[in-house]
Amino acid sequence: MSGGSAEHVHHIRRADKPVEISWDEWAVPTVVADDELDVTFGVGYAQARTNAGLVLELYGIARGCAAALWGAEFLAEDTFGARLGLDAQSDVWFDAQSPETIARIAAFCEGFNAACAEDPVLGAGRREALPVTPRDVVAHALRVFVRFSTVDATGRAFAPDAFVDAAGSNGWAVSGRLSSTGNAQLIINPHLGWQGYHRWFEVRTVHPGRDFHGAQLMGLPWQNIGYSPAVAWGHTVNPVPNLTVYELDLVDGTYLFDGERRPVTTVEHRIEVAGGAAATVTERRSVHGPIVTAPDGAEVAVRMAGSLHHPATSALEGWWRMSRAGGVAELFAIHDASPLPLFNVIAADSAGSIGALYCGTPPVLPGASHADLQRRLPGHDPTWLWDAVHPASSMPRVLDPECGWVQNCNETPWLYTDPPLDPSEYPASIAPSVWTIDDLRPHASRGQLVGRERITPDELLGLKYTTRALLADLVLDDLLAAAAGREDLRAAVEVLTAWDRHCHHDSGGYLLFLLWGLRIVAQIADHTLLERPAEPGGMPGPLRDPASGVEVLRAAVDTMAGLGLPLDASIGQVLTLGSGEHAVPADGGSGVLGVLKSLEITAGASGVRLLLGDTWISHVRFGGEHGPLARSLLVYGNTTEPSAPPARSQYALWGADRLRPQRSDGR
Repeated sequence: MSGGSAEHVHHIRRADKPVEISWDEWAVPTVVADDELDVTFGVGYAQARTNAGLVLELYGIARGCAAALWGAEFLAEDTFGARLGLDAQSDVWFDAQSPETIARIAAFCEGFNAACAEDPVLGAGRREALPVTPRDVVAHALRVFVRFSTVDATGRAFAPDAFVDAAGSNGWAVSGRLSSTGNAQLIINPHLGWQGYHRWFEVRTVHPGRDFHGAQLMGLPWQNIGYSPAVAWGHTVNPVPNLTVYELDLVDGTYLFDGERRPVTTVEHRIEVAGGAAATVTERRSVHGPIVTAPDGAEVAVRMAGSLHHPATSALEGWWRMSRAGGVAELFAIHDASPLPLFNVIAADSAGSIGALYCGTPPVLPGASHADLQRRLPGHDPTWLWDAVHPASSMPRVLDPECGWVQNCNETPWLYTDPPLDPSEYPASIAPSVWTIDDLRPHASRGQLVGRERITPDELLGLKYTTRALLADLVLDDLLAAAAGREDLRAAVEVLTAWDRHCHHDSGGYLLFLLWGLRIVAQIADHTLLERPAEPGGMPGPLRDPASGVEVLRAAVDTMAGLGLPLDASIGQVLTLGSGEHAVPADGGSGVLGVLKSLEITAGASGVRLLLGDTWISHVRFGGEHGPLARSLLVYGNTTEPSAPPARSQYALWGADRLRPQRSDGR
């Protein structure tokens, strides 16, 4: 399957049973053992060898006592958890796990603790969290789902600047009928931050009955995405409306609900702080759920489907069982029985089938629209208080569409394929309108797929590595024509005229156009920037108001000057990936502009800073003699521990639009 040639091998034992961990030149481990418990033990051991400090920090946060262990810098995380009651909810999740799930998680923890006991250098500065326990793993999983569910771009309950840069992703699958190879292809391409709970760990695990190569979010015990000889899938973040926000009328510790005032329920939490004074945090609750103070000062209650309310507690077990599916149809059936709280699934299998599935169990609110669930609802009105969720089996999906492809770039599920799905066949509130697209990635993706009669492996990988800014093709000619003759913009017009409309490391003018695009991104979603397409999923454009675009260009020029950057600066001039001899100029760009090779940045007083980008990329091609012909890449690498197994840098491969070579052993 994937990886590079093995460099060295660890032979460890769990009780009296052997576990083999072979590390390739990229420090991607292959764990081989006799059963699932021994394999999961090996995964815990390998994750500690490569990332012990990061995992221990995540578990300390999940316990809600990171500040007590490591100081005031973790007080905000502990406060977040206390206000939402995550410690008690972690008990709910833990108690709901099956004995089989707990046994596997316990084996993972056993392996992690064993590695840390062998090497006292592992996790230096975070070893106070040892030993780790199954409850730590489950509490961390819950926190991951809560963090994804509290992405709140409009600040209804949570600060948008804390979360809006938290998630993205692309995914494509091509059927055996459309693929030039005669076998299905899949590209897995999550975009997340490159640190903390967003960071991925890549591993292959082999035991009788299961052979799976994939990636798992750091601190989780087994893979969340990846491929087996039979099936492969990736995730993208979906717009499922898990977070419902209610505005409350609070007076003297009471709130109005259904015509009467009810007392707010409170619990006091004492948060110890290493090296400082303890803090007291009050957890407040209404009939709706936890009460928080929104960024604008409003007192609101939050209700979270899938994590805090009607929790999808079998999600971890669902990921494990999905890895043993025999095909896409079975994969979807397993998910429906053990659903995830969110995400899309983009999948393919060895029989040539493909599919896309909208995960989650969103709230049942008859008569409500998705837009209703994106605003604050009146907390006094009981008709808005939901107490049931839609079953996972009722969520949108497509299996083997006639066009031969599925795709998703975080947009509404109605655009998984062509023609679009019919929203009228599903509850109105579960997803945005078919017209709602927040950036241009879906248009860039669909534009290269619609009408295709064949897609080669190189063409599919080329789609993923698209660096051309679609927005420039839609607006730049009109924008430059409107700016012509403006003396103060003459240099900017010259730069953008010469720009190649890509975001290669040396594409001069990209940063200037990016700053223009970031200032008008909201106008993409509300169709005030570009003319609305003739049909759902069609290409928008042209530019509606070139004159106002000129004023935005003037502001972008001023921003470049404030940053001390020349107007023709490229991304590679202002940002470097890696360090020392492995450093390479940054390459890639923003989904706002319709770029599919993801590298999102922000520019401020401190200069240009990386937000998120491509993480694990895997191109899975079924039909190989020994299983899938899969090539992968983890952009930032698989290790954070100084004493981790040696690893070659992967930045240069990503910069060159390549993936790692396949293994020489044919796996």
